[in-house]
Order: sequence, then structure tokens, then C-alpha cells
Amino acid sequence: MIITKYPFEQNRIDDVQWAGVSRLSSLPSLPDDGKSPPLKTPLFYLTSVSINDYEDDIYFINNTDQTLSFVAPFKLYRNLNDANAKLSDTSIENLNKVKFYSNDMEHLYTKVLPNQGVRIGRTHIMYDSDELMQWFIQIPYKGVDTHYGIWRFNVIEKGGIGQTYPLLWDDFSKPSHMVSCDCLTEKVDMPIEPSVYEERCWVLDRLIESLGVADAIFVLAINDVLYRYCVGWSAPYNESDIQAKDIARKLQEIKLKSFDGVKDVDEVKDVEAVKKIVQAVYDFWFNEGFAKNISIKACAEILDLYQAWMANKNTF
Repeated sequence: MIITKYPFEQNRIDDVQWAGVSRLSSLPSLPDDGKSPPLKTPLFYLTSVSINDYEDDIYFINNTDQTLSFVAPFKLYRNLNDANAKLSDTSIENLNKVKFYSNDMEHLYTKVLPNQGVRIGRTHIMYDSDELMQWFIQIPYKGVDTHYGIWRFNVIEKGGIGQTYPLLWDDFSKPSHMVSCDCLTEKVDMPIEPSVYEERCWVLDRLIESLGVADAIFVLAINDVLYRYCVGWSAPYNESDIQAKDIARKLQEIKLKSFDGVKDVDEVKDVEAVKKIVQAVYDFWFNEGFAKNISIKACAEILDLYQAWMANKNTF
């Protein structure tokens, strides 16, 4: 969630060109004589634009030749824990957390063009001069050894960023001043992208109508896992909730009867038992073996959800 003391309004600036050397760089200007090593160029950087004598707008600049499908100047979440949301808590406050980005979507930019800047914040030369300023920025872009990843930038500076502030060099190295600069490529680390926010909220509303709030959150959390790990196939978010509902039901009923090889147990005790349940659900809906390659990590996450649901279902 973004917390800002300045009113936010989206704005874009086009044809932004990198000036050559960052204020933070210790390298002097070098002659272009073919003998000196070339200066690094940032793929992405921040820049400040003065709007009056006291305030600067902060812009994220896409310095690549590719259009970014989104720029999210806020934290992205993988699961309910990341969003500090709880299973079985039916309060309005918790339900808002379950939706993930309901307070941040006005800050989301889509289709950010090459050499285009998008406004992500503002600083005040007097009020912010002694404060630590922090920005979280996440974007989809290729990595060193992958065609796709989610880059996560964490910027912390006292009083602002100065004129220009590189986030990632063109050799994919991290600028020394950055707190962190990570490329997420593994499914276990992948967040739920904000591009599915409305679709996910629609699924949640539909589940609440049919199941009630507590069970709807449980099913949604399972669907998050199926979506992030591409279980079965890369289905749209709203096309795997049927399987998520069946998986949740089988997990909830496991104390009442056996299910496909899981016999005479009071609860789902291990990851293999969850794997059998998930595979059986997908075998029923699709072809046998459709989810045979499901990640053990995905099953472990579903097991954790089940155990949390069992522990908390009578708490609220």
C-alpha cells in the first residue's frame, strides 16, 4: 500500500533522454576516443522534475526500447501473508487486504512506452529534507538468463533522489546506491500481477455470493496458488476457481471420508496428500495426468493454507 502526504495524479512525459552521467556516479566524464571504457547506461532510472521553487515531481523512466505492460510504484503480493490478510477473518478491513491492490490501483500505469516517464511521487525541499524517502517499484522485464521476470526495486534516500537516479544498468548489474534490485523468475517468488486485479475481485465477489466470506477467502487463496504456478495450464485467473473450489471442498471434507488414496486420516498431514487431491481434481475436470507435474512447492503452499484455515476457522 502506498502512503503519501501529497495528492497523487498520474502524468506521463514523452521522449525523455538519458543525460549521460548520474549525480550519484563517481565516474568522471570520459573522452569518446575509443580507448576509455564506455559509461554504463541505465535501463530504468528515476528523475526529478521541478514544479516550483519548493517541490519536485519524481518520475520513473523507461530507458529501454520495449513497452512495459505495467509499472507498479507499490508492493506486489504473492499471497495473503504478503498482504497481511488472514483466512477466516470476515471483517471489511481484512476483505480489503484480501483484494491486494484496492488502495493502489490509481497509481498503476500500463503500456509505458520507450523513453517515457511516469510520475510516481513528489518531494518538498523543506519538509522532506531530513526525512528518509522510500519507493517500491515493480515492473515486468527480461532478466540475464530469462525472457520474463518481475523486477523489484527498493529505493531509500534522505531528502530525495537528486536529478537522476539509476535503478538498473544495461548489463543488468545493480547500482551501488540501490538498497535492493531483484529479478523474480521462480514461480514461488512471482506475485499476483495487478493486471488481474479486477478479474480477481470479480472472482472473490462471486465466491462470496455462493460460499460466504470465510470460505470464499480460502478458495481465492488456493486459486492464487494455482494461478501463480500455472497448475494444469496457463488459464486466465477466473477459469481455475472451479478447480480451486473443488480442492478446498476436498480438503475441508477430508475428516469425513477418504479421497483417492488418502484414507483414514483426520487431516491432510503432508504435501503428497495434497498433491493427490489436486491431481485428482484436475483429472476429473480435464484429462488424466493433466496436473501430473504440479510443483511440490505449490502443494506445500496449499497445505499451509489448509492448516491455517483449520486453526483459524473458529477464531472469528
